[in-house]
Amino acid sequence: MSYTPTIAGSGLVGWQMLQATMSSQQAAFNNSAEITRETNYFQEKIGSISSAEELVNDRRLLSVALSAFGMSEEIDSKYLIQRIIQEGADDDSSLANRLGDSRYITLAQTFDFEPVTKHRTQEEGFGEAIFSTYEGKMRSELEATLQQPQYEDDPLYAAVFEAQVTSNIEDMREYFLDNIKSIESVEDLLNDHDLTSIVLKAFDLEDRAGSTTILKRILSEDPELSGSMSTVLGDKNMVSIAKTFAFYDAEDKTSLQRDNFAENITNEFMWQQFMNSVSEVDSSIGTALQFQKSVPSLASNSISENAKWYSVLGSTLMRSVFETALGLPDGFSQIDIDKQLEMIQEKAEARFGISSFSDLEDKGVLNKIIHSYLLQDQLSPENSYGSQKIALTLLSNAT
Repeated sequence: MSYTPTIAGSGLVGWQMLQATMSSQQAAFNNSAEITRETNYFQEKIGSISSAEELVNDRRLLSVALSAFGMSEEIDSKYLIQRIIQEGADDDSSLANRLGDSRYITLAQTFDFEPVTKHRTQEEGFGEAIFSTYEGKMRSELEATLQQPQYEDDPLYAAVFEAQVTSNIEDMREYFLDNIKSIESVEDLLNDHDLTSIVLKAFDLEDRAGSTTILKRILSEDPELSGSMSTVLGDKNMVSIAKTFAFYDAEDKTSLQRDNFAENITNEFMWQQFMNSVSEVDSSIGTALQFQKSVPSLASNSISENAKWYSVLGSTLMRSVFETALGLPDGFSQIDIDKQLEMIQEKAEARFGISSFSDLEDKGVLNKIIHSYLLQDQLSPENSYGSQKIALTLLSNAT
């Protein structure tokens, strides 16, 4: 049996109670048997799926995937989902782009079955340890140099020299860390003199700088295999550099096999399922919860100000919350779209002080809209609270 969220009261009172207990309720919901069973299944299986057809033919996997994108209603639209994923979203004429729903586009972009080669150099923080070793050697050499008589006898000259070397190290750090992650082959590395110099010094192989043929074999061959150059030469530094870069062990993976893919999808799945459960208890509070999650990401988006507001007008949920919170008339959606944009911007600034959509990244501003939405919704004729005194009390607490 799944966990049912507890909402003590309706409207703003219920919302505030839910917010106060959100962490514990979400944890209990996520740990329920049904949710745990589905997330475990998804995390165990998704990495073995190699095509859109395989995905849509596994109903349990498809259910989790679609739920994560708020698309549970499409669970029986196997042909549609398969085509959307297969076509992707890069082409403007693809089905995902033509449907005019951002959820389809995000789904197509996320479930990308095109294999991509993953190299060690592209792993997070790969270059840090290498450059740290290089820097340590450079600074040790600098210290030894500064102890020579010509530097000890001329402090000014020594200071200038030290400053120059230090500056060079910082420049090389920036260059190395920016560029090492773009290296995808032995040739890429050896064709970049600066990168190669840093790497060889870090691995004490500077004496091999002119031996391009040997370096190619060292970096291309697995040291664990008999006959590999680094093993034959018996040089531990060669073995170390070969294992570190492991160009011989590059992996072809799809986005589904990347680290954290399954975790990211199941996290979204659990959140969507929790919101759905809240909506079953109280639809208005469920709407407010979805709004609370969706709006900040739109507010932080780099698209234009008007584009953000058009996104609101194009979203059934966000439009509903804003129209209710601002007390816009029933026929608002029927007027010219540009006039709608003008009115909603003006009223949002007058009512909530929103001069820029990015203001909605502020929790305080976001809460004002949610509180107003819940109060106005509760005071609507179909949701009459029955007590003017209580309604006014709630209103005063929200301002």
